[in-house]
Amino acid sequence: MDVEISPFDDCYWDIRGSSKLLTYIGPPLEKTLEPSAVRRFVHTKNAWGAMWSYDHDYTEQGSWYRCVCDIIDYDIKNIESKNARHNVKRSLERCTFRKVDYQWLADAGYEVYVQASSRYKNFKVESQDVFKSKMLKNSNIPGAEAFGVFVDGKLVAYITLFICGQSVRGDIAHFDPAYSSSYPMFALYYNVTHHYLKADAYKEVDRGSRPLMHETNIDDFLLRLGYRKRYCRLGLYLAMPVRVVLSIARIFRKLYSHILPCRYCAILDGLLLAQDIAEETADK
Repeated sequence: MDVEISPFDDCYWDIRGSSKLLTYIGPPLEKTLEPSAVRRFVHTKNAWGAMWSYDHDYTEQGSWYRCVCDIIDYDIKNIESKNARHNVKRSLERCTFRKVDYQWLADAGYEVYVQASSRYKNFKVESQDVFKSKMLKNSNIPGAEAFGVFVDGKLVAYITLFICGQSVRGDIAHFDPAYSSSYPMFALYYNVTHHYLKADAYKEVDRGSRPLMHETNIDDFLLRLGYRKRYCRLGLYLAMPVRVVLSIARIFRKLYSHILPCRYCAILDGLLLAQDIAEETADK
């Protein structure tokens, strides 16, 4: 029997980057959130807005999705790509996978985080103190778990997750590109997916929603490992000042891309895209 949740529990929300946009990371929502309740919640958090996914699998194609794996007894045989199976086997030979403690990761994970961040455009790297503070905060959230991948005893990749009922939600995953030849992300995601779907019999592992703020090929990578795109609707609430700024930005879109720093352009582009997707996928 499913347990009824309160979608506005603090543990189901996270702030992405420095944009102060609250993102829902809790169990799947069947219906959208009530606008006035979202507005009050955003105000109490001194945030700029909030976004959430709902009505999962409402269509077979769309502009918004979450990348999930829900294969019962997931194993290497479920990976259709011959090349992906080969890379998984190679990664399992070269890497060691094990569960890690958040408090340990708060110190040991920063180097991997910094090295991984060098791969992204328009990515603002957090200070070590901020990184550590977030890890320690997450360690107190019920259902928070983390895993690491090691090469010759050195941490080269990690993932943080939150267990919400029968769903395992991926939070953050990074790897050190200097160790790409060991295929650490294959070892990381294959082992995590196998662990939760086969060994622990959870219903799904949810990597997260379509990226808005920076380029990444993570979903294409996971599709090769047996994941799928679960098309859903996007709920979005933005405070009035943000909506005004975006209205102006939409008019002068070509102009601001030549004036503002790349990171701010990426934030504006991401929010404008979110507005378009929310309108397109709205349950009308």
